[in-house]
Amino acid sequence: MVAGPVVAMALTTLFLATGCSGDTARCGPPPLDEVSQNDLYGTYTGPHGAHLALTNIGGTTVTFTARNWPAENGVGILRKDAETFDGQGTWSLMSAPGEDGLIRLSFENRESVQPGPPLYQLAVGKGDVSGKPILFAQLGDPDVCRVYELKP
Repeated sequence: MVAGPVVAMALTTLFLATGCSGDTARCGPPPLDEVSQNDLYGTYTGPHGAHLALTNIGGTTVTFTARNWPAENGVGILRKDAETFDGQGTWSLMSAPGEDGLIRLSFENRESVQPGPPLYQLAVGKGDVSGKPILFAQLGDPDVCRVYELKP
């Protein structure tokens, strides 16, 4: 008779601890209905002092600068002591109209260093009250919600 409430409490604790309900599509911010390149220009900040500025220098060239950017692309970037670097390059919106937003960062003049390739692909989600988009990456096992978020 006590098993029902105990199981319900354990599941509630698990969902709150991971930030997800077990539905991996809902891990992280909800997707925007539609996103354009113009919606994304600006500066975003993330964990452990990460900073990403998406800019347009004219024409079709869109650039970025990154400071304290994760040097790898996995769950390890959530650790405070994760390796970081500063870099720059170009970025592009990879999704077609009507699809969930996805951007790709192409770093310039960056040699491959350990532990591997940097975080280079970010999804675009709905921001809070400001309406400005949030950039994020779901990390690791899709059954465990781990999200790296960058907010405006």
